[in-house]
Amino acid sequence: MKDLLQLVSFFDTTSLEGMSRAKLLNRIDTKYIVSPAVLVKALSEHINDYEVLAVDGKVNLSYSTIYFDTDDLSMYKEHHNGKNHRYKVRYRQYKETGDKFIEVKEKIKTRTVKQRLRIDQFTYPISKGLESLVHDCTPYSAGDLEPKLTTDFNRITLINKKACERITIDLNIRFTNDKQCNYSLGNCAIVEIKRDKEDVYSGFARTLKSKGVLPLSISKYCLGTIALNNKVKYNRFKPRLRKVEKLVAQEHSQLSMVV
Repeated sequence: MKDLLQLVSFFDTTSLEGMSRAKLLNRIDTKYIVSPAVLVKALSEHINDYEVLAVDGKVNLSYSTIYFDTDDLSMYKEHHNGKNHRYKVRYRQYKETGDKFIEVKEKIKTRTVKQRLRIDQFTYPISKGLESLVHDCTPYSAGDLEPKLTTDFNRITLINKKACERITIDLNIRFTNDKQCNYSLGNCAIVEIKRDKEDVYSGFARTLKSKGVLPLSISKYCLGTIALNNKVKYNRFKPRLRKVEKLVAQEHSQLSMVV
């Protein structure tokens, strides 16, 4: 983490207003799980290609997300079963600014479309004034949804200087549920490359590939659900989970040696 933050300090910075050129609410997502050492090596080749988002001089920003699902986890099951058209409903808070949103993410094959509304507070169940967003953008009723998972993490956001591309680097990822169970991804980072079109060239994606890091299509919601609920079906995710568990174990082992 220290090496990553030190490296990012060499990037030019941009503001929330500057990031508006790459909102990418309708986009193509590619995800990776990466060790900090490999991430630093890859990013060091792209210092002049990206700007880093800074809020009041801070680049390692704090996020909190609360995911909703049905009692029988219909949205999780759609993802697990490989359904090409699926949804997520969540609250998100940006802790540095205090901004809160309700968001609906719709996944149609490889494309993600996000709708969101700014709100004053989180309500449980979802308040009547927000039901229309869920009703209009998903096949679900807000009344059938309940909070299932909270994810807290830090995020570094990079914006390509020349292309419509954004990179998010999520760190210190921690999952909790209503039973107060918790799980951490340790020192591993989840990296997501977001582009408006599949054919937008990403030099950073190519650099990751050159270092043996390949895309891993699994969401934080699914990871957290599996980690904290031993009753859910997850056999389709097993090959990807083995990769995650191996990397987390390696990072935990390295941290123990340091301590």
